[in-house]
Amino acid sequence: MRKLTFLLFAAALAAAGGVRAQAVPQPVDNYLEASDSYLFTHLGAGLSLGTDGIGLELATPVTPYLGLRAGVNFFPSFSLKFHNVEYTRNGKNGEGDVRAKFKKVDGKVLLDIYPFGHKVSFHVTAGAFFGNDELVKLNFAEDPNAPLDGGIIPRQDNPNKYIVEPDEEGIIRMKVMTKAVKPYVGIGFGRMVPKANKRIGVSCDIGVQFHGTPTVKAYAPEVGRYLEISSEDFGNDFSEGFRHDVDKALDAISKVKVWPVLNIRLTGRIF
Repeated sequence: MRKLTFLLFAAALAAAGGVRAQAVPQPVDNYLEASDSYLFTHLGAGLSLGTDGIGLELATPVTPYLGLRAGVNFFPSFSLKFHNVEYTRNGKNGEGDVRAKFKKVDGKVLLDIYPFGHKVSFHVTAGAFFGNDELVKLNFAEDPNAPLDGGIIPRQDNPNKYIVEPDEEGIIRMKVMTKAVKPYVGIGFGRMVPKANKRIGVSCDIGVQFHGTPTVKAYAPEVGRYLEISSEDFGNDFSEGFRHDVDKALDAISKVKVWPVLNIRLTGRIF
């Protein structure tokens, strides 16, 4: 009887100890637990700086292997001026001014893929940037002291008329255009949402935006809109050397079909 009582008591202690052991929370090394619903269970914010400008974004884990983020990137607008640009037209020499204004603002939606889950922060990223298709504005102001009559681009249907001419201020207005939607692929290190034992983290990315073949458009006062131009469209009233320089510039611009991305990001976990 004593032996049976001892065995029952020992069994009760063991059962109670097992319950207590299960009640003690087990430490985890990842902010994603098995009980999480993942999407929007955690939210992080990031501030980045790099060749894609200044970036602001929000991020959330989807699974231990996937993360979703969205935000905006922008460059502070800036201008460059080039004075006394020499050119020859209609056999007359002149010195014009060129002003280039750079502008780049994009929204973004990106999916981060972590091949090794929570163990390694290496990630592959795919998604898209989308925003303005106007990359650079170019204004060419002709020499007001040089009486250079005639237009810039003769019309295809009537060589005696010009599509694009300097406006009433003597300025030829041009734009460098790219695609509004720019697919993106890249790789990086770091998490967009830091782990539960961290509030702040650091990450970095390297990749490319595919913005397509840039085009150059010039404003045509006759039709009231910008029209795509090529080196062949420049009239013979410009010197051969000037048109050759334009040809090289347009050819160089057309080859820049991607925008390189390299940035570093300060991330923070909101919850």
